[in-house]
Amino acid sequence: MKTEKGIAAVVYKKSRGSLRVLILHRKKNWEGWELLKGHLENGDYEETVRLELEEEAGIDTEEIQKTQELDHTVEWSYEGEEGEKIKREYRGFLVRVEPETGVDVTQNPHDEHESGFFMKPEDAEALLTHDNQKKLLEEALGEIS
Repeated sequence: MKTEKGIAAVVYKKSRGSLRVLILHRKKNWEGWELLKGHLENGDYEETVRLELEEEAGIDTEEIQKTQELDHTVEWSYEGEEGEKIKREYRGFLVRVEPETGVDVTQNPHDEHESGFFMKPEDAEALLTHDNQKKLLEEALGEIS
């Protein structure tokens, strides 16, 4: 079985005393709500977090206040185009961005998402399509002080 590595990140901000997390509405390959995620680039997980923030959510690296690797991996398997079984192992990250940070999915070169929002964690959890991402969100929220 082929294994692909990558990152899955809970991106959050504290705006006007309220915690908000980033959630993206996916339209490519499947439709639903997800956290920021992407394939590992250049063997560097933190660089991948920065690249995916910019590509998928239009968030500039200058808006990142803190990046923290979590002791959590999001895993799933699927069948590839030629019937081969593929496993994905995505390291979990917690990323804090500036309070004024907004989302812009229009510049994504792969056109994966049609929208993205910062919303209350309980609303984001209710919308997330996959349970493995709900578990990552739950663990990440326990790390936010």
